[in-house]
Amino acid sequence: MWQIQNTLFWLLPLLVLVWGLLTASHALLHKQDSKAAFGWIALCIILPVAGPILYLLFGINRVRSKAQRDYITKMNRDALDTLSMPPGKNFVPHAMIGQRLTRKGLTSCHEIQIYENGEALYPAMLEAIEQAEKRILLASYIFDSKKTGKSIAAALDRAQRRGVEVKVILDGLGEYMYVPRIGHTLKRLGIDFVRFNPISILPPSLNINMRNHRKMMIVDSKVGFTGGQNIGDHHLADAPENLHSVRDVHFSLTGQIVDELEWAFWKDWHYCTGDNQTLAFEGNHQLDLESETWTRLIVDGPNKDLDKLNHLILGQISAASKRVFIMTPYFLPTLDLMGALIAAELRGVEITVLLPRNNNIKLADWASRNIIRELLEADVDIRYIEGKFVHSKLLLIDDQYSLIGTANIDPRSLRLNYELAVEVFSADFNARMERYFLSFCKDAKPCTLSQLNSRSLPIRLRDSLAWLFSPYL
Repeated sequence: MWQIQNTLFWLLPLLVLVWGLLTASHALLHKQDSKAAFGWIALCIILPVAGPILYLLFGINRVRSKAQRDYITKMNRDALDTLSMPPGKNFVPHAMIGQRLTRKGLTSCHEIQIYENGEALYPAMLEAIEQAEKRILLASYIFDSKKTGKSIAAALDRAQRRGVEVKVILDGLGEYMYVPRIGHTLKRLGIDFVRFNPISILPPSLNINMRNHRKMMIVDSKVGFTGGQNIGDHHLADAPENLHSVRDVHFSLTGQIVDELEWAFWKDWHYCTGDNQTLAFEGNHQLDLESETWTRLIVDGPNKDLDKLNHLILGQISAASKRVFIMTPYFLPTLDLMGALIAAELRGVEITVLLPRNNNIKLADWASRNIIRELLEADVDIRYIEGKFVHSKLLLIDDQYSLIGTANIDPRSLRLNYELAVEVFSADFNARMERYFLSFCKDAKPCTLSQLNSRSLPIRLRDSLAWLFSPYL
């Protein structure tokens, strides 16, 4: 016994040292941020027992590795025609950035309708469902079980009863936002639906990351809806009984871009159903060379599409020559995006960032207030919208480029969620969205350095602590 204890006395410190060195080496090899790598290496060496344990729990990016392992559904979209540059158009350099990222050109779009808040969106969705003849494909992060959700579910049921194919994707976490869950209603109605990365106790699957934040509805392959609005009563901004109403914007699109949205839906559907075979997708539209509006779908996620949206936004800001208008509910930009905004400001580009004064996620708001100092010091114009919470996501560059979709400018959208966005190349649409942007901008209150500096010490500490958790907000 004494000999075993003596051996352990000399062996355990050696094993602890080796363990610390192995975890420190892993951080050195895999961390792209030098500050993060140095911090983890120091922690593993200084605390050779606790440090490696903390690194194994929090330091290894399992989100990306799990997503790349699990999301392996392939769906060939090579049959969908695209153009690098439509005849008679000049979208350079902005069109080239998305093409290099996606290896796909532009698709034609006939018409884009804009829907402000649920009062405009839900009647349009219900009308499209009622007129459907063949197929309805619907995906939403939140699909509530209140009045709005029940009305959509009832319309889907009526469509199904008259022979329309109906398929619904619910996010496995978003479904829990409202109880009773809408999945129970859909199941009772016999509507075909699946859950994206469902939450379960046995087998254990409680991951709050890798959520499907995409929102889209495609009807008869003719019209596609997408944007920032979920399906829920909280998007009824004018309802007097709605104490936590949300202002937001959504869109319907027609033309070849609908094929792209449908391809994205089927890709997610086959992932959820476990069908990992390579499938061919045939669209229903042809390129319209006479179109005045051109688009490109951008899909983003923690799998092989990781950082695609971040790189896209970074590239578009870097290519801006006149103006950059950003509207987002959660603003936690990466350091490279902040650098691009500052560089654009130094080039004389007009930069305006609109954020909601009243935010539904306080931690994200506090963290944002801690990080925007560097932008304010560079004279970037940051303004807060008073009144009801604004959930709109919008990027306008110069006079022809707009980016719409589901993603916020924060790590959760740009690194942890599955998102989609649509690039729109159109001077007319850009002007329409500029009017929407300026309608909020005119009454928004500028954020100043003096306001940040006037925060009390407890408030500054609160904001700084929230910022530490910004990668997961």
